[in-house]
Amino acid sequence: MEKCAILHQSDSRFSFPVNETKAQIRLRVKRNDTIKRVNVIWNTCHKFYLNQNITQLNVKCSDELFDYYIGELDNGCPGYSYLFEIIDGDGTTYYYNESGIITVKNIREAFKDNFTVVFPNKDDIVVPNKQFEGRVFYQIFPERFARGADKKNTGYINMEWNTDEPANDKFAGGDLDGIREKLPYLKKLGIGAVYMTPIHQSVSAHKYDIDDYFSVDKMFGDLNSLKALVDEAHKLDIKIVMDLVFNHSSFYNVLFQDVVKYGRNSKYYDWYFVYGDKPSWDEGNYNTFCDVKMMPKLNTNNPEVQDYLCRVGEFYLKDYGVDGFRLDVAFDVSHKFWRVFKYRLQKVNPDVFIIGEDWQNSESFLGNDQWDSVMNYPFLYACQRYFAEERYNAQQFCDYLNMRLMSYKDGTNRMMLNLLDSHDIERFFNSVGFDKNAMLSAMACMMFYQGCPMLYYGDEIFMDGKQDPYNRKCMRWDSAEFDGAEHKVVLDLLAMRQRDILKKGDITVCADGELATITRTLEGKQLTLAVNSSGKKQFLTGTPIYTFNCDGNTMLNNSFAVYGQKA
Repeated sequence: MEKCAILHQSDSRFSFPVNETKAQIRLRVKRNDTIKRVNVIWNTCHKFYLNQNITQLNVKCSDELFDYYIGELDNGCPGYSYLFEIIDGDGTTYYYNESGIITVKNIREAFKDNFTVVFPNKDDIVVPNKQFEGRVFYQIFPERFARGADKKNTGYINMEWNTDEPANDKFAGGDLDGIREKLPYLKKLGIGAVYMTPIHQSVSAHKYDIDDYFSVDKMFGDLNSLKALVDEAHKLDIKIVMDLVFNHSSFYNVLFQDVVKYGRNSKYYDWYFVYGDKPSWDEGNYNTFCDVKMMPKLNTNNPEVQDYLCRVGEFYLKDYGVDGFRLDVAFDVSHKFWRVFKYRLQKVNPDVFIIGEDWQNSESFLGNDQWDSVMNYPFLYACQRYFAEERYNAQQFCDYLNMRLMSYKDGTNRMMLNLLDSHDIERFFNSVGFDKNAMLSAMACMMFYQGCPMLYYGDEIFMDGKQDPYNRKCMRWDSAEFDGAEHKVVLDLLAMRQRDILKKGDITVCADGELATITRTLEGKQLTLAVNSSGKKQFLTGTPIYTFNCDGNTMLNNSFAVYGQKA
């Protein structure tokens, strides 16, 4: 047994309450180690000394290096004391607690040595947001999605709608009325939430350099247009999520312009990071986002800045009824601010949904006190390496996804925003060499993976686009793909995603030979996706309820089959 591979921690992703009495625990060990059996010895904290329960744990998840023994503790009394009993292949019994790995169990030292799940205070339990759990998201770049039928403000438009050469200083005329008019289309797709990139006043097409946080850019309409969009979406049971940019503002924002004019005498001087008496464009003597002079970085450690930005969120929740926010460059903003922000917003709407932008592990942000979810770029990385780059085989693909599942608590995994595309990256259709079969196979994985799948506008019709700005072309409403056979598969996947088992079920990810499989389980029922991206033909096993790109009983490359009970 490899002792140095064994890991467990109280009050962490390895040990956490899932409701007011139940706790999940995980024990990490070396993959395929010589361990014969793992038990957890446990009871309610104050009863442990008198009586101990013994529950056997099983390996329910594995990644490249580790196996994870996972189980649940629940005797109806909140708060547990426990240690692990590990029986090695040679029959030796070890005990693992806060003091390490020992060979003699000492119940009298339990209070000093045992792991614990403390009393599960409701505010600390990470549970799915019931208003958003399982919904399919649809990301919209407002300037390029749809133009309202009665649009009158057209004088600024200087780009053809269907051009293949978009630019961030060119405008095609998309607006909020256009989005509102397309809500029935989105509802028919099966979309449950729309995430819009910024809509505030700005000189750019992308609007990530904000001049005024309390206005809608006149290109898109006005605050009344936003209210009409939100109200109509809610009638169709579609949530609206706005993009907020609190890491930085625009150089032209009235706050920063006050600092440019008055320097140290500006009441907003400490709202930014300025080195010298005044910020200078030529000298670049102020902190920015990625060295972009147009985007000076806000000092979110400043309580006045925190209050101002909280009032922005409160304004759109209270006065316009939006349901949540996606937070741009959220990983560069202080933890303290996000705690204040979440607390303030929940006082307005307890069900507000907060999605952070972070491209790697986000565990330090993902508790009940900061973010509820994150744009799950690591899911994209796995799909790129499996479907596009051929760096992963089925086993490696599954191992990576399992590693990511074990990076977070169960409640967090159920709310992750899983994506193949966004406004920040080359479109996935380009990454797979315009292979619709590969695109659909990856999309099937996204629909089956735990969390909330997100389409980027046009994914459903295989829109292409290299890196920014080419990934921000206008939506091709005249595309022949709407009538294509592959689009029908997209619709089938979206319809399948409406089943409760894919919205709320438990998940198991594992390789079956050269097939990658994702199984969802709910109330004793199972639904399994098997994907072939091996480059070789694979045989179907059993009788699938749905297949794509299969020839008789043979799965071709970039194909998939679904097994389980029909809806």
